[in-house]
Amino acid sequence: MSHAIAAYPETRELLADTVQAMTLDHEALSRPLRRCDLAKCGGNCCHDGVYLSSGEAGAIRALVQDHPEELEKTGASLPGQVVVYGKWRDITSGPKTATRSAPMKASVADYPSHFPETNCVFLLPDARCALQAYSVAQGLHPWHWKPLTCWLHPLSITAGPNHKPILTLYSEETDPQRFDDYDGFVCRTHCGRTEEAGEPAWQVLWEEIEALGEIGDRDLLAELEKSF
Repeated sequence: MSHAIAAYPETRELLADTVQAMTLDHEALSRPLRRCDLAKCGGNCCHDGVYLSSGEAGAIRALVQDHPEELEKTGASLPGQVVVYGKWRDITSGPKTATRSAPMKASVADYPSHFPETNCVFLLPDARCALQAYSVAQGLHPWHWKPLTCWLHPLSITAGPNHKPILTLYSEETDPQRFDDYDGFVCRTHCGRTEEAGEPAWQVLWEEIEALGEIGDRDLLAELEKSF
């Protein structure tokens, strides 16, 4: 059984029910991608922090309070406030990880011009995630402490026809975060960009899809393989 997001039992339980009920967006999941190279992308998907559930927010605050030395050993230098609350781009409201200023345009050659020069406070200098590094150091699943929306990226679970959940991959045409002053999120990150010479997304993102299936007791990879 996958132990991804095991630190967040409420999120995991809800996700299991969601995976059981969700359909698969086969067309979107066939879009060609390439697995990103952290040395080149600089972790730009982490530029704005990550949205959290209330349970994830509480667990992360407790982790930082109870294990500061172990987190420091990963290379993390954390501020006093690691979770902030607000309304984000008129899309959602609630908690997310805090951010700090970072010279992303100088360090990432093709950093999207509309992305602010900030990073999640858990992003390490080498673009790894401190929460993932801590999990590995503790002998846990790499995504044990990684919040759902962070671990799932660039995949998304959204409401499909008849409000039934659907696993999809937003494209330049479907990205819901495209506004006059903000030209998309998923479709502009390195791991979410269309790469015509790449491989089908469901193959590139097999680890994420396999873990989702294990959490929801479904063989999602087998289901996808049968459809192509």
